[in-house]
Amino acid sequence: MNDDNVAIRLKGFIDEMGLTNSQFADQCGIPRPSLSQILTGRNKKISDVIVGQIHTAYPRLSVLWLLFGEGDMLVAPPRENRDEENFPNLFSEQPNNPPNVSEIEKYSNLNALNEGRNIAQSRINNGNQVDSKSIELQMEIEKMRKNPRKVVQITVYYDDSTFETFYPGK
Repeated sequence: MNDDNVAIRLKGFIDEMGLTNSQFADQCGIPRPSLSQILTGRNKKISDVIVGQIHTAYPRLSVLWLLFGEGDMLVAPPRENRDEENFPNLFSEQPNNPPNVSEIEKYSNLNALNEGRNIAQSRINNGNQVDSKSIELQMEIEKMRKNPRKVVQITVYYDDSTFETFYPGK
């Protein structure tokens, strides 16, 4: 994951919402300096707590899009008029009439899981290519182990145009 891309996507979302950074931080409950550090790239990592705060404040923002750039920026809004016919209670005790798989898929986040499964399957299908790269990397590592590089000289240059040379092991 390229952390700079998370900052770029977050900036894009804030711009899309027409908010200032301060307004966004306040609505999410994130300290303003923390948001500023994320957006400027000073903090290279975004914690799960901050992602959770953003998701709580903006549930339509796709976390997959924010973190990985996958899918759309916004997910479909939740339905307002949920009745028993349109939104069955999946947790009610109805042993004789359990919900079918299509109802569960309709109201759950299985699409994201299926996308991940499809990506994994394509990687398995491309296993030969990955295996050959893995073997090449292992051979490179073995070469480096057989002929390890050693530091023989360190030269430090000072701002007064002088330098010192150090020789390890001497």
